[in-house]
Amino acid sequence: MNHKIDHPVPPSLVAQIGALYHRLYKESDKLFREHDFPLQMDQVPVLMVLYYAGGASQKDVGTALGRDKASINRTISVLLKKDFVKVIPDAVDKRKTHVELTASGQKLAKQADAILGRFDAVLSSELTLEERKGLDKTMLKLIGLVTPC
Repeated sequence: MNHKIDHPVPPSLVAQIGALYHRLYKESDKLFREHDFPLQMDQVPVLMVLYYAGGASQKDVGTALGRDKASINRTISVLLKKDFVKVIPDAVDKRKTHVELTASGQKLAKQADAILGRFDAVLSSELTLEERKGLDKTMLKLIGLVTPC
């Protein structure tokens, strides 16, 4: 039995999910570059969290993405320099800030959402409705299992 042909990645769940993640990330990055998207792929999730949340604290963005504070701060700084976000100091606690998308950030997030939506549709078209529902259920279960309380 040739494992390299039968299993392009080790047959463990962690390895398979990791391989899928990296391939999806790489393909998404390629799609964004084809559309002359002005952000790096690792900055897009921050943009999308802010888009769907209607703004959030930097801490909440980090929690939502499972990323450290320094990483989120770097991305927010880039988005701020490119005028995609505005940072609003908390009126009560000067250490806290609220981050919101600017009009240009909203436009960019809608563009990113459309690109990701088309990619999602292509992937979903390869699955039956039953397979998609099962995948959604399984992915949410796995996310719940590895998400700290």
